[in-house]
Amino acid sequence: MADFPAVQNTGNLTKFIAEIGSIGIPDKLTTAKLAEYGYTSSHDRAIVGALKFIDFIGDGGAPTPLWREARTAAKAAVAKGMLSGYTALFQTYPNANERDNETLTNFFKSKTDVGDSTVKKIVGTFRALADFADFTKSEAVSVAHAETATQSASFRHQAPSASGMTVNLNIELALPADETGKVYDAFFKSMKKHLMSPLDD
Repeated sequence: MADFPAVQNTGNLTKFIAEIGSIGIPDKLTTAKLAEYGYTSSHDRAIVGALKFIDFIGDGGAPTPLWREARTAAKAAVAKGMLSGYTALFQTYPNANERDNETLTNFFKSKTDVGDSTVKKIVGTFRALADFADFTKSEAVSVAHAETATQSASFRHQAPSASGMTVNLNIELALPADETGKVYDAFFKSMKKHLMSPLDD
């Protein structure tokens, strides 16, 4: 099961990220270092785990290149980090940052063994980061959204008619992302029925 960040004081999480441009690049970000920056509450300790999850710091606490990007473009850097950290979520919902809390709750419940109170914090953490992030200014994220916001299917089929002529069919579909797959099954079943059979004169 995935270990998603569950920050109780999400306001301090985004506040700290916004301050990265002014605090420099520490050798390591630890809870003690957080306290030096003024984040002394026990609830603030979860900030370290959250930043690790979105690839702002490595396993040993050392800032990553994404931390450096955040010094000048924090919102875009968070968008990149979220796409990396929450890969499974964005694969399921390409527009996860726009999804409602019920959808997010159901997803995180299916991926964790924690109780409802922790799931609520997980959802709140994701929502706070998503609201802070700017997905439009991150090329990597924008491309990912463009590629996955609609699932396309295209193929070429040669359909012989009764007269011996061959009709070339080039079909392209733009389908909404659908986690159940029922939409795709219905489309392809219909195409097989209406397009794959020999054409009449």
